[in-house]
Amino acid sequence: MKKKALLLASTAVLACTVGVTAVAISGANQLDAFAVKASPTGHSFTFDAATGSQFENTTGVSQIVDVTTGVSDPIHTVFRPGLISSLAFGENGRFVEAHPIAEEEAYYYLTIGINNLTHFEIDLGVANDGGGSFNKDLYEIQLRDAGLHIVKDWTDYFKLDEKGDGTVHLEWDKGPSDSTVVKVYVNLYFYQDSAATNLYIKSLNLTWEC
Repeated sequence: MKKKALLLASTAVLACTVGVTAVAISGANQLDAFAVKASPTGHSFTFDAATGSQFENTTGVSQIVDVTTGVSDPIHTVFRPGLISSLAFGENGRFVEAHPIAEEEAYYYLTIGINNLTHFEIDLGVANDGGGSFNKDLYEIQLRDAGLHIVKDWTDYFKLDEKGDGTVHLEWDKGPSDSTVVKVYVNLYFYQDSAATNLYIKSLNLTWEC
């Protein structure tokens, strides 16, 4: 079911619960107890066209959605648009796509709370980008830890073909020295485009352990 769009955007972290089992052992008038920690459990979920049905095609306000996954607790997600003329979730085989108000520096932000991210993968793109060499549309993606320190980031302009189209595929796997990632930021920026320009996220996959 779609969630109502809210005016206030906030971020939160998906909580994972570690089970603790107390085992009692009898002795000579003595009860000993010890705790056994559950092993981490792996989960994976993809924000795709089907997930888009949980969001509203509302351009003027932020949305806070606890995304139902079917494999874990809901994933707390914030979507924040700015100067967007039209918005579509779950259409054309994409999680989300958006068109700007013409000639404005439009944008939209996606923030996801997730505990102990181990793998990240995203496919995104632009269509009909009419900007010149100094006005190409930009993507900025950051994986951050609990202190909001950047663990991994990608910031670049889309590489365009002759039609003004471009796609990007990015992947990350947690390394042995990486901090624990708890937040994902995906920020997309238009630069003085026509309303025909389309910045979209085709899919975004998260794998985590908790």
